[in-house]
Amino acid sequence: MECSRVSALAAALLLCLHLAQAGLQTPEPKPGRCPESSPPCGFVLLPECLRDGGCQGVKKCCYYNCKRQCVVPL
Repeated sequence: MECSRVSALAAALLLCLHLAQAGLQTPEPKPGRCPESSPPCGFVLLPECLRDGGCQGVKKCCYYNCKRQCVVPL
């Protein structure tokens, strides 16, 4: 009985996470292009975003200055 309750709770949690993730990301990239990052990095920092939909306003999610971050497009 306890196992089925935990399984149902886990399934509900996964469904909520899936629906929340779908609502946060836009499927189409925003207009503009990312600025070039120079010089090349020998390391990568933790990203601030994953897709353009994770950035506010007109900003795009770009690899710039050794990490993915929200920047104003060119």
